[in-house]
Amino acid sequence: MKSEKILLIINPVSGRMKTKTGLFEILDELYRLDPEETNTVTVQQKAVAKPAGPSASLPSLPFGNLTASTLGGDADPDRRVTVAPTMHRGHASRMAATAAEEGYDTVICCGGDGTFNETVSGLMSVPCESRPALGYIPAGSTNDFAASIGLSGSLRGASRTAVGEHETAIDIGFFSPYGMGHPPARYFTYIASFGAFTAASYSTSQTAKNLFGHVAYLVSGIKDIANIQPHHAAFDLPDGTHIEGDYIFGAITNTTSAGGVIKLPADLVCMSDGQLELFLIHTPKSAADLQKIASALLAQDFDGCPLIELHHIRSVKILMDENLSWSLDGEEAQGSKRIEIKCLDNAVRLKTNP
Repeated sequence: MKSEKILLIINPVSGRMKTKTGLFEILDELYRLDPEETNTVTVQQKAVAKPAGPSASLPSLPFGNLTASTLGGDADPDRRVTVAPTMHRGHASRMAATAAEEGYDTVICCGGDGTFNETVSGLMSVPCESRPALGYIPAGSTNDFAASIGLSGSLRGASRTAVGEHETAIDIGFFSPYGMGHPPARYFTYIASFGAFTAASYSTSQTAKNLFGHVAYLVSGIKDIANIQPHHAAFDLPDGTHIEGDYIFGAITNTTSAGGVIKLPADLVCMSDGQLELFLIHTPKSAADLQKIASALLAQDFDGCPLIELHHIRSVKILMDENLSWSLDGEEAQGSKRIEIKCLDNAVRLKTNP
């Protein structure tokens, strides 16, 4: 095995990372040469817990810092892991942005969709030719993106994939408000959305997410439906297509699952085709309309529902009547009346299953 230097970025408040057991399982797999070996924790891990670069001091983990002695041995000469817990919002992005210049071959993100978004955003600031490969160990409450790409739900399974040889170049979304006083542009990995269901992704408390997972989102989503407000928006596509109307929900996605509420058929979504999906739900004018929408969402069959539109796009310009809060990968983002969204094709090399 060639020498490999790995930066393991961990969100210590994610549901499964609050005890040392989760990290022990991950490190055991990162150093396991034979994936067929028994799945017991050997406590023979070798790791280095140190700052990820001169500007990023490493905080104490909730259960104490890990050192070579506490993990049972010296650092592995072929694979060296720096364990770097996040300290605040944006920290994962900053550490990922400096990973290449600090000599890391792979950046592994361990956390939920929000932490993954930050990590990807940091990597996107690195020139493509120098950008490290990316691994993902989902440890949050919903993990929509991980589900979409078929990552294992277990820490061990996802860890094995994160250091495997198989990579897939995936598309990344670029969310760019423009006009006077616009907020900064941001990246997203699987969804940018507004309207119904959107607030549920970022207003649901972390405690509720950790305890109840998908149910927490669904409860918040149901409460949101009771207060549906239509939003007028126009969408201009590169081929000249103009779409305009009143919508209770709009999303530009690269996923089959969004918050456990919106599901797209897997055969309609490819994360490496240079396209995103524009998904729109028109404002229902009656209880019968609302029932049609609910039935179409439940069946994941939109062809027979005129109140739902699905378009495959490379980019879109959006004009809205008001400034709205959006959700980017489950985190709140400020939009503007004018927004351009682009697909950056094959932007990140993600470790995936063969």
